[in-house]
Amino acid sequence: MTTATSPQAFWLAGRPATGDDTLEVTSPWDGRTVGTASVPTPEQTQEAVAAAAAVADEFAATPAYVRAAALDHVWRRLGERGEEIARLISAENGKPMKWARVEVARCTSVFRWAADEARRFNGGTAQRLDADAGGAGRLALTRRIPYGPVLGIAPFNFPLNLCAHKVAPALA
Repeated sequence: MTTATSPQAFWLAGRPATGDDTLEVTSPWDGRTVGTASVPTPEQTQEAVAAAAAVADEFAATPAYVRAAALDHVWRRLGERGEEIARLISAENGKPMKWARVEVARCTSVFRWAADEARRFNGGTAQRLDADAGGAGRLALTRRIPYGPVLGIAPFNFPLNLCAHKVAPALA
């Protein structure tokens, strides 16, 4: 695996950006540097939050077919680059390649399922409330309403898969 010589940029409000500081990513196996990440400044973090809030209403109105197409794009690109991504996961956290590949495959499935759900969701469901005597003869109507920007933190052990479980359903 080659070592990144320049810091890997992050995405900020739809554009690549770099911060004032960097973080060396080292392999837990042998301590070698496997990459360098750019660390956002506090101001850039605030900009990201403000940008997410600014587009929340617009995104909430995005038609299902557009959200589904975006999710389809993600799972297809993940599939195309699966081996590369598995190598990165393995290098960064020491996970055996077998399990890194499983993680990528699972992530791909999560985005594919989310794309399917974006198409399938019909705007509301009726749920029976009669699991208890007090709910006999009653129904609850539920409706999905976007909550807005959220912060999701994924641990190191399944970085891609746990990120997918936060991002994909939120976009669907």
